[in-house]
Amino acid sequence: MLPQMHLTARILLTTLILGVVAQARAGEAATTIEALLATVPPGGMAGVAMAQLDQRQWVVRRNADQPLSLASTTKLVTTAATLIGLGADYQFRTRLVGLGPLSSDGTLPGLGVIGGGSPCFDEHFAQGRDPDNVLRGFAAELKRQGVQRIGGDLVIDARLFSGPIRPATWPDDQANLQRWFSAPSSAFAWNDNCIEVRIIPGAVDKPCTIETRPRSPRIKVINQTRSLASGAGKNAISRSLNSNTVVVSGTCGRTTAWFPLAIESDPDLMIGDHFKALLTDAGIPVSGNVRLGAVDPAVGPLLVDVRQPLMPAINICNQRSQNFYAEQFLRLLGAAKAGEGSLVAGRIAAVQVLEGHFGAGMGPLTLVDGCGLSYGNEASATYLVNLLDAMHRSEFGPSYRASLKDKDLQGIRGLVKTGTHNESRALAGYLMAGDQRLYAFAILLNRGTAPGITWANALREKLYEALAGLAR
Repeated sequence: MLPQMHLTARILLTTLILGVVAQARAGEAATTIEALLATVPPGGMAGVAMAQLDQRQWVVRRNADQPLSLASTTKLVTTAATLIGLGADYQFRTRLVGLGPLSSDGTLPGLGVIGGGSPCFDEHFAQGRDPDNVLRGFAAELKRQGVQRIGGDLVIDARLFSGPIRPATWPDDQANLQRWFSAPSSAFAWNDNCIEVRIIPGAVDKPCTIETRPRSPRIKVINQTRSLASGAGKNAISRSLNSNTVVVSGTCGRTTAWFPLAIESDPDLMIGDHFKALLTDAGIPVSGNVRLGAVDPAVGPLLVDVRQPLMPAINICNQRSQNFYAEQFLRLLGAAKAGEGSLVAGRIAAVQVLEGHFGAGMGPLTLVDGCGLSYGNEASATYLVNLLDAMHRSEFGPSYRASLKDKDLQGIRGLVKTGTHNESRALAGYLMAGDQRLYAFAILLNRGTAPGITWANALREKLYEALAGLAR
């Protein structure tokens, strides 16, 4: 790695060179791009930029310097800062510690879980794609080491993270806050910090059985269902706005798939409850309670030490637009750089990491959360292209590009990140021509004062087609 001052100088120079517009290519783009942008309704806002990275030239710049809402293209910023700030070799670490020595009859006086902020205890990384298998694996390892019973409490050490578990700037209506994409952050997380609900029909016209996971007494279920003899029926599953109360209504004639709802509060404890239930299933009863507390790793034997690599999680975050992963990353950055795993510390750390590595010349950036669900995340199309260029030229370039989603078009390979919320439609990433010429682009479309944003759906795709045509 080059010394910090050399990195900064190199990227600032990159930014200045990209400030020179390639007039020929800009002229070629003008007719198509201008015609498309002319369809933006009154009050709507749009910014478009594309640069050919090999030649260090802008190809398209239309309102490219205006900060606009990023939606989930915010994850390009968060994952770049995470790779730089934590390093591509970073590993999430989760530890299970005996709260005293294991007795000759296989009894532990208590079990501590030291949460490391891993987002990876979910179906994406679970054997058989069953997230229960992650915690069952912990139980199996304890059993293998001779643990037969836990005589005290199951203590969850969640101190790595602090502050609000979700940003106050997220849309605060029930329709948004109960959805899986609004799941909270926690140091000990499992199954994307969602409550999953499944309906199982029973005797005809009798209430269905409602299963939830995590299996936790902190979840209350209001069952308003009726069993059918067969068929899917018509049912609804929702969560109360300010509690972990789940309301299930309607009819059902066959067992449903698991339906996810964001946990409202106490995610660390709810996951602890579920782990306690699975320990009991595995023949390791827990006599005490599940509670939060400090766990000293030196107080007893280290029984489980799970380490998971960062890069696969970066891929999930960008390719599946997983908000939960991005929020975990941001808090881990805060913990690593400021000693505080909070949203505020993470936001500051992300900006400082990027400016420290690439310089402050890429353009203005307002970072409100890690995932882009907040409307206040803003940057310009110029900023995103400069960021994509800088990451391409960094030591993280191949990994970063590979973390994006394929969107090939007209013989052009696309690696992209899409963004969608009520105020914005966005698309940014890389385009590679058959002769290996590489472009970075950004399309930002905002509702502004227009009556709605649906106009941007088709426009985003048409602009992408136009940019791909220029790269051909």
